[in-house]
Amino acid sequence: MQVAYVHLSGARRRARQKALTPLRLRTFRQYFIGQALSTFGDSLVPLTIAFAALDVGGPGALGLVLAANRVPIAMLVLFGGVLGDRWDRRWVMVGADVLRCGTQMTTGLLLISGFAEVWHLVVLQGLSGVGTAVFVPSASGLVPSLVPMESLQKAHAFLGLAANTNKVLSISLAGALVATVGPGIALLVDAVTFAASAVSLLLLRLPSTARGSGRRSLWGDVRDGVRFVIRTPWLRVLLGYSAMLQALVIGPHMVAGPLLANEVFGGAGAWAAIGVVQAVGSIVGGMVAIRWWPRRPLRTVFGVGLLMTPYLLFFAWGAPLWLVAASAVAVGMQGALFMAMQSTILQQRVPASARSRVAAWSQLGSLVLLPTSLAVAGPVVSEIGGETVLLVGVGWLVLSTGLVLSSSSIRSLDVKEASPVEPGEASAA
Repeated sequence: MQVAYVHLSGARRRARQKALTPLRLRTFRQYFIGQALSTFGDSLVPLTIAFAALDVGGPGALGLVLAANRVPIAMLVLFGGVLGDRWDRRWVMVGADVLRCGTQMTTGLLLISGFAEVWHLVVLQGLSGVGTAVFVPSASGLVPSLVPMESLQKAHAFLGLAANTNKVLSISLAGALVATVGPGIALLVDAVTFAASAVSLLLLRLPSTARGSGRRSLWGDVRDGVRFVIRTPWLRVLLGYSAMLQALVIGPHMVAGPLLANEVFGGAGAWAAIGVVQAVGSIVGGMVAIRWWPRRPLRTVFGVGLLMTPYLLFFAWGAPLWLVAASAVAVGMQGALFMAMQSTILQQRVPASARSRVAAWSQLGSLVLLPTSLAVAGPVVSEIGGETVLLVGVGWLVLSTGLVLSSSSIRSLDVKEASPVEPGEASAA
């Protein structure tokens, strides 16, 4: 029996090593190019729209415009998941791209012409948020139809690598565009990238996957998705762990980090250096995810969270800047590995009929809990200090990860290859 197990494990490793590189597949290559351009445009927007709001309405308009974009995403992403599970995901994504292309183009033209008002920015960025809420869950559900299952992690690693590289490149370009030609031109660039994404999707040669049914309401499908998550133990744990990681570690760090960098290391330059090193770590993590297939993915996706602990401890203890920055590489790696592996696990173990709704729940955790955490962390940091907040995050991270890794249900599910379970059968999962 032991010999047979070794033989099967070796065969599985060889099969994975021979898995086709996703970029050699025409369908995935077309999709990848379109999404790489789109994420580059998306990365221009945060800085660009912030300065556009400041130019048009001053500081009071900034929060209003940013909220106008984020609130529709948080409110509608679950319905976006339903649309992705009911209808052909490619066409849902094309519609979302067309909507966002139109809103960003209109915003850019209004800014260039000088006719933009605050209400224009609020309405248009709100509509752009609606497009994002529809697009993201469908995109998560579409990827498995572009590559073989054994190549899924590579596919997500390539997509994540492109997104993280774009973040590094676009920050400097966005600043240059705003400083030289104004935010309107940058938003027109974003509109063009949405058009490129739509064209790449239209060029895909995929069978029709319409799944519409008149038997259930949208709310009924949302409830089915909720029941599926709640009744599937490993899925409930994974999504809950990810959401609390955002709320208790990532959010507090985003508030305490700049404060400590200013107090301990002398200002924004140190925080920027840490951010650059972390971005480099994200690129390294994406490259690792392309080549590494963990034998026990569920336990691995939880375990990589511990890569953040040295950085958080060094930062909280006031270690030298070079040590804090060096340990930030592991933070970036953790984020890239976690996202690639989590996406792969969800798409391999969740049935096609529920993938978009589950992806929507995954997005909802970060869209709702992270902003809430940022709002709460400010007063907490002021009261007990950034060092204490980071140490509390470390304590929760170590404790929760240890509890999850010791769970017998997680261990047993990780040993066997879990097969997709339909929403109606989730109670037996």
